[in-house]
Amino acid sequence: MKEKPLPVPDRDSAPFWEGVRAGELRLQRCNGCGSYRWPARAICNHCHSFDTDWLAVSARGTVTSWVRTHQAFMRAFQDEIPYAVIQVQLDEQDDIQMIGRLADPGLEPTIGMRVRADFAPADGDPPLVVWHPIEQL
Repeated sequence: MKEKPLPVPDRDSAPFWEGVRAGELRLQRCNGCGSYRWPARAICNHCHSFDTDWLAVSARGTVTSWVRTHQAFMRAFQDEIPYAVIQVQLDEQDDIQMIGRLADPGLEPTIGMRVRADFAPADGDPPLVVWHPIEQL
């Protein structure tokens, strides 16, 4: 079995992955206008400020789209198919959407399902963000 690829934090994403290691979902927030940014980047797309902080957020959101993957595009994932990949609109801001895996592979996601981020150990570091329906927590 081949090893699974893991995220490689870079200058912009390192604070996000530090939060994941600490069990928190963190987002960049602009100090100029207060808007959250995802993915991380140097300049605010709302007010063009470079002044930013990283804050822990609720890690809750709503499923806005999903797909069930039935084909392993990498051998490392062959034993895990099928699984659901969901798009989650975070509660903090309507235009912040994250893509991730639904933690329970047998669960059928639905549009509007409420979910919460969790942090699953990976075969290396950092842990990965997975999503659980809020009713199951």
